[in-house]
Amino acid sequence: MNQELCKSMQDPMRGFKKDWKEAQDRMTAWWQGRRVDRVPASVFAPHQPVHPRATAHIDTAPEKYTDPETVFNNLEYNLERTYWGGEAFPSHFVYFGPLFCTAYFGAAPVFTEATTWYEPCCRNLEDLQALRFDPDHPWWQATLRMTQLSLDRAQGRYLTQWNGEIMAVMDVIAGVLGIEPTLEAMIEHPEIIHAVRDRMSVWSRQTFDAGFAIFQGRQEGAIDWMSLWAPGRVVSSQCDMCAMISPDMFRDFVVPELTDLYNHLDYGIYHLDGPDAIRHVDELLKIKKLDLIQWVAGTKMGNPDFTNPLNWIDLFRKIQNGGKKVIVYCSPQQVKPLLDKLARDRIYLCVYCPDETAAGNVLSELDRIGM
Repeated sequence: MNQELCKSMQDPMRGFKKDWKEAQDRMTAWWQGRRVDRVPASVFAPHQPVHPRATAHIDTAPEKYTDPETVFNNLEYNLERTYWGGEAFPSHFVYFGPLFCTAYFGAAPVFTEATTWYEPCCRNLEDLQALRFDPDHPWWQATLRMTQLSLDRAQGRYLTQWNGEIMAVMDVIAGVLGIEPTLEAMIEHPEIIHAVRDRMSVWSRQTFDAGFAIFQGRQEGAIDWMSLWAPGRVVSSQCDMCAMISPDMFRDFVVPELTDLYNHLDYGIYHLDGPDAIRHVDELLKIKKLDLIQWVAGTKMGNPDFTNPLNWIDLFRKIQNGGKKVIVYCSPQQVKPLLDKLARDRIYLCVYCPDETAAGNVLSELDRIGM
């Protein structure tokens, strides 16, 4: 038996990522505000496996979301065809669809090959006020089972992400009631929306606790849909409907749910999606337990340079000057220009490379740049 195979048997994650312990140590120090040797980064590239377990990716719906055999075939296909460089950890995003907790309240999921969407289930505010979270709901139980199956299968080879909690409560309310009725109710009956939000926030904490309990003694630290490992309990939340409301309404309806959630856990991340969300950054910066903001530029027709991170330097500086870290997505060529303009101790890079050689060059460049 060769030496590398022997090491992989003793340390299963080495099969996908030989330097996982070094990456874990760097992330622990970074989250805790201690000095690290270089900017942390997830560096990805295509990888060609020598002896693949899975030979094809299956994209049929709903099987790709709900059928364990299909789910784990696709997981193996993706794991073994990815180069996991830097602080990128091989992991399983247990995924039935975006904000799947909406289904726990009766919004029927419609599975397609591209995504999952939901049919609103509340005809009026009376229906909304009558909503309850049932721990025996089949979709909640399905999420727990798939997460448990992933942990059982992992055997230390990869990390399992916890994504089954109730979160982004205002988006959930909009999902079950409909976006226009929700916006109308926020103006005409704010007391009802406040009460439903606060009740859902309790269920949010409860579902986080129930989910994380599955991982006790089985996985060190935590990782969620943002794919950043943390040494404690971490959550990435959002409010996509914030693009349609004012900063005052964001402060009134959204900040309380975010504050409650982040206070319940160890590390908080916020998904800031698109230019219409930027007006809420000032309120986000006031949330003490929010550690990190992920910026996603979205798209803008007729402007192919819209997603170029170098065009958003002022936003990144505002986030950093407000005491928060920022996640930036970039190409290999943009790494140095970004780090020349931003505080290196408050940035996390996600870099997608065309091949493993380019990925290795990015990591070497990060080492040369240092802090």
